[in-house]
Amino acid sequence: MSERTEKKQPSFEAFHAKDGPDDKSFFNRVGAAFPHKDGEGHTVVLDSVPVNGRIVLRTPMERLEEERDQKPRRRNRDERER
Repeated sequence: MSERTEKKQPSFEAFHAKDGPDDKSFFNRVGAAFPHKDGEGHTVVLDSVPVNGRIVLRTPMERLEEERDQKPRRRNRDERER
């Protein structure tokens, strides 16, 4: 594939972070940040703009690891007791 038709992966995902009760924050994905070709910056593309709260940029892997740590692991069919 040529560079023009190849899809770029974002280096960051953008989330609207809003503080909730009991010191918990709620995150909603609102966009992504893509690196410039020269490596000197990023372009932020937002699907929506929050009117309150804050925007947090996280690497996609960071978010996956965090979710993996918080959710109980589901067993596949072979691991289930029958």
